[in-house]
Amino acid sequence: MRILVLSRAVVGPQMASPGVRAYQLAGALGRALPGAEITLAVPGDRGEVTPPARNVGIRRYYDNGEALFLARQHDVTVSRNFPPQFVQLMGKTRLALDAFTPLFIEWMELSQRDILPKWRRTWMASNRWYLNMQLTLADFIFCADDRQRDLWIGMMMALDLVPPSVYARDPSLRQYIDVVPYGVPQQPLRPAGPVLKGVVPGIAPGDRVLLWNGGITEWNDTETLLRAMAQLAGRRPDVKLVFMGVNHPDFAFGPNAGVTRRTIELAEELGLKDRTVFFREGWVPYAEIDSYLAEADASVCLGYENLEARFAFRTRYVDLFRAQVPLLCTRGDVLAERVEREPLGITVPERDVDAVAAGIERLLDDAGFRESCRANLARVGAELSWDAAVQPLADFCARGESVALPARQRQLRAAFRGGVYFALKKACKSPPLHL
Repeated sequence: MRILVLSRAVVGPQMASPGVRAYQLAGALGRALPGAEITLAVPGDRGEVTPPARNVGIRRYYDNGEALFLARQHDVTVSRNFPPQFVQLMGKTRLALDAFTPLFIEWMELSQRDILPKWRRTWMASNRWYLNMQLTLADFIFCADDRQRDLWIGMMMALDLVPPSVYARDPSLRQYIDVVPYGVPQQPLRPAGPVLKGVVPGIAPGDRVLLWNGGITEWNDTETLLRAMAQLAGRRPDVKLVFMGVNHPDFAFGPNAGVTRRTIELAEELGLKDRTVFFREGWVPYAEIDSYLAEADASVCLGYENLEARFAFRTRYVDLFRAQVPLLCTRGDVLAERVEREPLGITVPERDVDAVAAGIERLLDDAGFRESCRANLARVGAELSWDAAVQPLADFCARGESVALPARQRQLRAAFRGGVYFALKKACKSPPLHL
């Protein structure tokens, strides 16, 4: 069996969660299916990539034509999104769609940053047809949790992808759409040495570090966090907030884009930048993340109690679980509910500066609560190994068949939906405003 994991995001020394997920899924599939030949296809050349398992090879591709050529040579192709050209492959290779991100909702947020108001509806319509095409192409779909699964099943039913014949073959639909959460490596943290305390000017060896693990996105509420840090600065000069990176490897977010730029500007206005709040330039290399996690006393990530949160699976939280770093976060998403229930930290209402400040102080000062959180985090982290997470995808690959509608019944629909996507994308005349 030949399996292609086609990453559509950067895979290399510096990579964000989509690239990390493709890399780790390829490795986990290699270990689950030792007799399979697995190729991890990475876009362009962004540095050396060590194969994640012995039966995983690395191939680089530079355009959709090369991706199509690679997919033709494999029995299964796994990807976060497929180029429209993949309509040609339906019935010739099985396509597994990684739907771990509620892309339509994220694009809705980004449209407010990137698209002129008069073109937003056209831009979002093109994205809707694009997602409809993805769901139609897929022989198997996997997502991050059951809440997301319900969302995708509703869309699949609206697209007539779950007629009586499909339902009769699998009333649970688990063979068609299942859950593969974002996982963690099984090995313990391997810090290489100090990277923050006593290293970064302004952060003393005895300071308490709050880590913002990941980039700053349009659905993050950094203003509330910065105002809470301003409130703490006078009485708690030992508390320092570190944003791990502001140059996203996939160029989706950066220091000149939307909320990232406003966050840096507000930190300067409040007199916090490089004194209480620190922005790490660039992006932390994947091999160095453990060193940052090991120095964090707590972590923070704020957002809003909105539709994006309802269906989000905060991948940035999962490494914190593995590293046993207590978390302060906004209520609303699936993992935040677990943070509150277990507990793994503290949840707060949206836009509540006082609650954030009080929560930070409790995480840092209440030793008993912090140790209880860490014990719970150790248990949860052990549950989320990539090797356990990948099993439904490995089962699909091993089955050699799909319960989806036959490819010939979906192919014309997929081609039509791809065509409408192209037409609407061409009709949208708005440039990306943040560039």
